[in-house]
Amino acid sequence: MDNLDKQIGEKLKALREKKGYTMREVAELAEMDHTYISKIEKGKIPSLEKLKRLCSLYDVPVAYLFGDGEFTVPSEAKAKGVKWIRFIDEMERRELEPDEIEQLLDLLKVLKKL
Repeated sequence: MDNLDKQIGEKLKALREKKGYTMREVAELAEMDHTYISKIEKGKIPSLEKLKRLCSLYDVPVAYLFGDGEFTVPSEAKAKGVKWIRFIDEMERRELEPDEIEQLLDLLKVLKKL
């Protein structure tokens, strides 16, 4: 398992560098300590929740960390844009279902008419 842990750490480091982030920037954005980011990149595997945060920040699915190939964004996702993908991730993080969001939008329409 150590080899897989190290590979995941190396992928996370490469993703960070590709985005041009420092460890401190990632730590702040992912709400972690920068020394913990260093440990992760050296092969210490964090919880899945923290992996999800990092992958969201780097715009890759968690599954990418466990695969062999390079991640490419599907054309449908490219058409929607990263902003919408992040919005979906945020709604999931807040545990909001699509029907709840639709209800909120309907409520906003009603409020605008008042």
